[in-house]
Amino acid sequence: MPYSLSKVTPMDFLLQISLNSISFKNFLTIMAAALGCGLLIGLERERSKQRENQQSFAGLRSFAICALLGAICFLFHPVVGIVGALIIGGICICTVKNQIEDPGITTELAFFMTYFIGALCLINITFAAGLAVILTIILMAKQSSHHFAEKWITEDELKDGLFLLALILIALPLMPNKPLWGDVLNPYVILKLLVLILTVQSLAHIAKRLLSSNQAMVLSSIASGFVSSTATIASLGMEVRAERASASANAGAALLSCVATLLQLLIIVIGLSLPWFKVLVLPCLAGIIILTLSALWLMRKNKPTENKKNKDSRMFSLKEAAIIAISLTVIQAGVYGLNVLLGDKGLIAGTLLASLFEIHAAMATVVIQGQPSNATLFYAVLLGLAAHAVAKCINAFLTGGQKFGLIFAPVQLLHMGVLIALLLFFRT
Repeated sequence: MPYSLSKVTPMDFLLQISLNSISFKNFLTIMAAALGCGLLIGLERERSKQRENQQSFAGLRSFAICALLGAICFLFHPVVGIVGALIIGGICICTVKNQIEDPGITTELAFFMTYFIGALCLINITFAAGLAVILTIILMAKQSSHHFAEKWITEDELKDGLFLLALILIALPLMPNKPLWGDVLNPYVILKLLVLILTVQSLAHIAKRLLSSNQAMVLSSIASGFVSSTATIASLGMEVRAERASASANAGAALLSCVATLLQLLIIVIGLSLPWFKVLVLPCLAGIIILTLSALWLMRKNKPTENKKNKDSRMFSLKEAAIIAISLTVIQAGVYGLNVLLGDKGLIAGTLLASLFEIHAAMATVVIQGQPSNATLFYAVLLGLAAHAVAKCINAFLTGGQKFGLIFAPVQLLHMGVLIALLLFFRT
């Protein structure tokens, strides 16, 4: 059977291999695997050379021979394999120095890597074949990757992406994970909430770039809802009041912003408490389905507008995300303070008050204080959700008028009623 990785290191394993220690069947298997990897990579390079009408030092046969050479050299002895690698590397370096028309080194690097892929067939054929496929995909992606880097992604988007990666890979692991006051004001949790908000905004921005004009309003409503559903409803309502938009279409868009509210609630809760997420996920999904179907039905007759892609737009708004994260933190601290001063009554009063403005902060404050089995916490969540739904309905009537409110409010109350009923049902 083909060799596989074991507890010994690859170098120790290679030292144990010789032409006398393997059967003829295993030898043929290794050579066939190396030949297949080399032919796959070489086939892509051959087609690329013909497609771009360029001269290249290596094609189909060269890559196949290179992979076989890697397997054979290391099969004799690791020292022979290293000498072969130095020779292949020297050939690649000389080729790079002598080439004039094509200053790139992609083919040379691929050729050098193919040698080691052939050698890897001695240790793990599956891993070697996987690397060969990955390398071929990278080589084939030349045009699309160049188009993505030069035409599709903007300078601002690149900067935003690097900033977000720096937060995730550098800042977040270094942030202290210890609450400064009771169960709140945890720097790690605050930064994680900021990262979650920025990530959601970035994904929404990328999706908006990919969607067609007919879907622009749908995604725009959801993306705006991740920033502030309450503000989105108010903005859409004012457009209806000013007779610049259809009441039914804008009401549907407002309902989609509430979908973002539930999705963001689940994202925040799963980062704080897995037991609460398990309790909330199915009721929230039911509410999302009701909101989505109702919104799409209301927006079915909406005339699509031309979706002009703004290439100068940013992937996210750091200012808005920071305001949301700070607001969440301040409201959490306020609700926790009321709970410390007044006990359960303070917790419920603080949750109701916070829910009128920001449901995520109110829910985050509750879920970090205990398990769903705690009756006080559970009913605080129910009251907070109900209060937030009623507040959005009042917002719709005040900003959009009676027609806008009468279309928006019934679906808003229906989805929240179903959500709360399912929470009670699953708890019992």
